[in-house]
Amino acid sequence: MIVSVLTPIFAIIFLGFLISRSPVSSQAAWAELERLTYYIFFPALLLVRLSDSNFDWEDVVDISKVIGTALFVITLLIFSLEKFVIGDSASVSSIYQGSIRFNTFIGLACIDLLYGDSGLITAALCLALYIPLVNVLCVVALTGGGEGGTKRISRVINSVVSNPLVLACMAGITVSYSGFTIPPLAESVLDILSQPALPIGLLAVGAGIRFVALGEQSWQMLVALVNKLALVPGLVLAACLLFETPNSIAVTLLLLSVLPAPPSAYILARQLGGNESLMANIITAQTLAAFFVIPIWIEVANRYL
Repeated sequence: MIVSVLTPIFAIIFLGFLISRSPVSSQAAWAELERLTYYIFFPALLLVRLSDSNFDWEDVVDISKVIGTALFVITLLIFSLEKFVIGDSASVSSIYQGSIRFNTFIGLACIDLLYGDSGLITAALCLALYIPLVNVLCVVALTGGGEGGTKRISRVINSVVSNPLVLACMAGITVSYSGFTIPPLAESVLDILSQPALPIGLLAVGAGIRFVALGEQSWQMLVALVNKLALVPGLVLAACLLFETPNSIAVTLLLLSVLPAPPSAYILARQLGGNESLMANIITAQTLAAFFVIPIWIEVANRYL
């Protein structure tokens, strides 16, 4: 059942991969499509869903406890084992990104098909809390050995305040909490803009699949795969059970935790001195493995949460 629901999502990803390798396609066109999705279509989707919601602030507390616990444990584990299993700091930062970041495009498409509008609202709340924290941690990890304090703080702040998904979530929460009603014309425009978000986002994921020469990276890539597909969702599951997190929130958090790393992780690695070739391989391997692993964790969630 779950596999049949997820198959169209990964079929669209595969279609994006095929189209991007065809003669009619260009890398520049895909880059612009991804930018449109990231800066316009997805923010419109999140803003519309959150502004119409009536969420409970207790949900925010529940989400924060689970996210905070899981991120604390995986961060401690990765950096404590750095010298033993991972290697240089550039590779550590790429493995770290591959362990804690997730592809929003795939996540929201899966949640929309599995849980509908209520799932999207919960996911948007999770994004509003998760994305700023993860951006801060990844920028700190990438610049930890190469930038001074003031420059690093500037990078961290900029990574949060310039993120369109964070801004859209904050705007949607503000509208919902204040009781303000978006004017009908503006709401209609946002609704139309939100409709291409999921299909174009998934096509862009497929277009971004590529393997760089593996070399000596196979062990490091395996560490990132195990972290993302087993350890981090296991930590999230344990935290949900420990804190008795409501089922709807727990299932959404577990699904988000097992999603592959996003293409933006490669861009960040390239800009801030991470191991960019390793990051590209991690993203591709996780995306390919996700089709087989996500249904397993959803079944686990349905059984234990």
